[in-house]
Amino acid sequence: MTKARNISYISTIKRIIGLLIGVFLLLIVLILQWQPSVPFNPTLDNLAINTIEQVIVDNAPASISAPGEVTLHLDSEELNLLTAFLLQNVPRLHSVTADASIEEGNTSVNMSVPLRTPFKPLYLNLHTQVRQTDGKLELYSVKVGRLPIPDSLVRFIRGRVETQLANTYVNYQQVSELQRSVSSVEFQKNVVEITLDWDPRLLAQVQTQAEQLLLSAQDKEKIVFYFGEIITIAQAQDDNIRSISLNNLLAPLFLTAYQHIQNGADPLSENRTLLQALSLYVNESDLSQLVEPPSAAALITPRRLNVTLQRRPDLAQHFTSSAAMSATVGAGVAGILSTSKEVHDARYRSGFSFSDLTANTAGVALGMEATKDRNAALNLAQRLAEATQESDYMPQVSRENAGLTEEDFSAQFTDRNSPAYRAKLAEIDAQIAALPIYIAH
Repeated sequence: MTKARNISYISTIKRIIGLLIGVFLLLIVLILQWQPSVPFNPTLDNLAINTIEQVIVDNAPASISAPGEVTLHLDSEELNLLTAFLLQNVPRLHSVTADASIEEGNTSVNMSVPLRTPFKPLYLNLHTQVRQTDGKLELYSVKVGRLPIPDSLVRFIRGRVETQLANTYVNYQQVSELQRSVSSVEFQKNVVEITLDWDPRLLAQVQTQAEQLLLSAQDKEKIVFYFGEIITIAQAQDDNIRSISLNNLLAPLFLTAYQHIQNGADPLSENRTLLQALSLYVNESDLSQLVEPPSAAALITPRRLNVTLQRRPDLAQHFTSSAAMSATVGAGVAGILSTSKEVHDARYRSGFSFSDLTANTAGVALGMEATKDRNAALNLAQRLAEATQESDYMPQVSRENAGLTEEDFSAQFTDRNSPAYRAKLAEIDAQIAALPIYIAH
């Protein structure tokens, strides 16, 4: 009798295991698929990049320093172009594809995430509907593959993700504040209209620290360290000194980074956080979010020296912010933001400056090389530690073609897709590629 009960017990266990395996396989069939619902997007060409830059400029206010209400208009093509650009430039999202279709009152969003297997790639296809409710966005239909996800589970997952982001990244609160500045979202036929309260203080802070929006606690400690090294250098200068060459900071900082790398530190992390600290100091950004007052008051209110590149503070600001952004969020994002700013200046402010664009491009190149891979990061740190002059990493610029208005730019170059403009950019790229820090020793 006992033997029969044991056989029955084992049989029940096997059925339960079989049922669980069956449910698991069913979930895989429902969730994973052999083909992506959104085809792979081709690499964006110059025309697409210029279109994105123009979209940014067209939707930016004439005066970024004046508060007020701003309304953005994006059609489906522009929205998908911006999405494709971000996915292709954000680390670890290069292979993800997405597509949005805007309808009256709602939009459909599809996303495909490839999953590598030993046999054939599988795809996690996400399908969701987004609608406007009292001017806000609401997810009301989510499917993973063929499996619909209950709204309660979607809300739970969203809450957990937001909590994880807030606990992981020290600047996540800034992103949340920026989201709260959106006062309404309206879906019309093929167009989304976004109205936000333009707060120059918040947006300026996000702009100057874009490279730190996903700043980890470990990065924070290293940034504070390198910022302290900058303060030490500044305090060592004579009291009558008011300005300092960028090279007087860059070379000793990278010497310290190179020594850390030699002692086992990660070269990518050292270079990235060094450039972030340098950008903070040169652009006089707020450091209070990274340190705990009052113990670090000297870091929050340090001795400020005017940092120059080719005796120009603006070039140093362009160079360091672009380098830090490129090292953190990628060369694509850094490049498009810097060029968009020049186009915005051409329309509303001081004009399009090829000098500024050269500094931006040189900074992007340095940030990209500083974090490309471990060997490149190590080699660049060593070369910058040995840099004796600014021309080692920045081409000489002139006042030629400085401050071009939009009309002057059009008269000289037609547009940013013209052969003349592309030739000018190629000339700048060639000058940067020939700099000593990029020439193999």
